[in-house]
Amino acid sequence: MNGMQGKGLFAVLIMAMAAVALADPEQDTGLAEKAFNAGDLPKTLELLRKAAAQSYVPAQVRLGEILDYAEEDEEAVRWFNIAVEQGSAAGELNLGFMYLKGEGVGQDFEKALYWIRHAAEQNYFPAAEFLARGYRMGGLGSGVDIEQAQFWEARASALKNSTAAEKPMGKTKQGEAR
Repeated sequence: MNGMQGKGLFAVLIMAMAAVALADPEQDTGLAEKAFNAGDLPKTLELLRKAAAQSYVPAQVRLGEILDYAEEDEEAVRWFNIAVEQGSAAGELNLGFMYLKGEGVGQDFEKALYWIRHAAEQNYFPAAEFLARGYRMGGLGSGVDIEQAQFWEARASALKNSTAAEKPMGKTKQGEAR
C-alpha cells in the first residue's frame, strides 16, 4: 500500500468512527435492539445508556426493562423514574410494576396502582389491559372488583381498536402513545 492509499484508508476510517460517535439516540436505540437480539448484552447496555443519557425516553424505558430482568433493580427504578419525569406512560407502567413486585423499591400496592392507573389514563394500552386483568383477578392488592375490571376492559378494547393504542417499541418515534 502506498502513502496515498494509506491516507485515504485512514480518512475513511476516521469518517466511519465519527459517524458512529455522532449517531443520534434513536439510532443508538435501534442498534441496541440489534445487539440485544444478537445476544451482545454489553453492547446493548452501552448503546442504551448512551441514548438514555441524552434524554431519549424509549432508551430509558428499554434500559430499565433490561436492568429489571437482570435483577439490577435499583438502577432500573432510577431509569423508570427519569422516563416518568418526562411524561412516559411506559415508564409509569414499569415503575408501577416495580412497586407491585417490591423490586428496587419497597413493595407498595398503593404506589403501584397509582403509577399503573396514571399510565392507563394516558391511553397506554398495556396499562389499561393490565388493570382490567388485575381487577378481574384481584391481583392489585385490593381484591376482585368486577365494575373496575369491566371499565378497564372497555377502555383497553377501545384503545386496541384505535390509533391511540400503543405500538411496539421502535415502531413510533417516542415508543409510546402520548
